[in-house]
Amino acid sequence: MAEQPKRKAVSRKAVVGQLWRAAKRQIDAHEDHLGDLPKGSTVSEADAKALATLARTVRELVAIDEPQAVKKDKQTDDLSAADGLRHVAELRRELARRLEALARREMGEGDPEDPA
Repeated sequence: MAEQPKRKAVSRKAVVGQLWRAAKRQIDAHEDHLGDLPKGSTVSEADAKALATLARTVRELVAIDEPQAVKKDKQTDDLSAADGLRHVAELRRELARRLEALARREMGEGDPEDPA
């Protein structure tokens, strides 16, 4: 039997670093894509879903990156499934409101003082 070459062990820190860099590239690409949209156009549902996925990825990377000792001492703030769905629905409504305000402002119909 031929002996398999030993693979160099990759540290957890290195893997997490690679994941962060990949997430950063995806975020940059998404921002570039949104920046290329014509003025006054609205963001598609696919773009909103991509943004939600990127946000979830960053949240998971932060959790992975957090020291284990801190995790053990930290009170849980995880939402129940029902609370999570309500939270997602609220986020979607707020995102839709802000996107519509941006579109109105771009078309000259909105209040320029609106922080959306």
